[in-house]
Amino acid sequence: MVLEHLFPENWLEKKVGYAFLLAIGYSIIGILVARVLFGRNPGIVSVIFISILLLPSLRKMFAIEEKIEEKEKRFSLKELLFDNRGIIKTYFAIFFGIFFTYLFFSFVLPQFGIDIFNVFKEQLFLDPGLRGHAYLSGTFWSILENNWWVLVACFILGLFTGDGAIFFIAWNASAWGTIFGYRALSAGIYAGVNPWYYLLILLGIVIWHIILEGGAYIIVATAGSVISKDIISKSKEVRKFVIYSLFAGMLLIVFYFLLKQLILSSGIYFMISVGIFLIALYFMSTIFDDKKHREVFTYNYWLFVIGIIIFILGALLEAGVLSYSGMLNKIYSMSYMFI
Repeated sequence: MVLEHLFPENWLEKKVGYAFLLAIGYSIIGILVARVLFGRNPGIVSVIFISILLLPSLRKMFAIEEKIEEKEKRFSLKELLFDNRGIIKTYFAIFFGIFFTYLFFSFVLPQFGIDIFNVFKEQLFLDPGLRGHAYLSGTFWSILENNWWVLVACFILGLFTGDGAIFFIAWNASAWGTIFGYRALSAGIYAGVNPWYYLLILLGIVIWHIILEGGAYIIVATAGSVISKDIISKSKEVRKFVIYSLFAGMLLIVFYFLLKQLILSSGIYFMISVGIFLIALYFMSTIFDDKKHREVFTYNYWLFVIGIIIFILGALLEAGVLSYSGMLNKIYSMSYMFI
């Protein structure tokens, strides 16, 4: 792609602010192009366009990251976080660039008489209130269970495609931005209050669990992508990796259906699912005969574990906010009454 040659390889990592602006620019382009070419269902198509535009730059970043990790002499938590700080910061900038763009469009467009459901229908229908479900039905364990598979999908897409996890990250950013923007606007209109007031309050409450949960997706996507680059660079191990992955995937599917049949508790189901996945992933390190590449795999395995911990903290915060924030519940209630 021509655009990726407009800046050096380390440009996105060094200039996080530019990454934020780049994400905004690509989001606007994606939304406009999707609206023109796919008028009926532009919501998810716009995210696809954004992901395609971002892929060349991400490929450069992950190639640099894999080279850095190969030079590590030993594993340490400090090096793990320090070496990945550039790419994680860049991913955060991209995430929030997309988030605030969709938030702005979903908040502003209806005020000009544009039916937002014809623009971001797919994103808005992720809102349980629009599907006729209670918006406060989620508990800590159900939040973990529902979002766990999104986390796994981010890692697996990164693992098998190298950069494909950007789609899930961009999708979540677009969905959160669209839903929260529209919730604030509709609540303000229903209550006769300035919608900007509700928007600022809503963002002040939810932004913290968005940072944690979005950060977890970013961290596991980074881990999966760097492992993928390492495997691709060792072409003789690709076949072994695919065979192991297919076998492990079939076992996980069997365990998944067995757990759903035998276990009713969301908490027990989540903990066993995480344990099985981590054990299967750990044994995948036996694929590598080369010590250095095995170390890179281990390095990113622990990065994945850190992502899970942050993910759990985000779910805990989200459950607490849903349970104890009276203002948030008020905004949500008025929003659904308006709809």
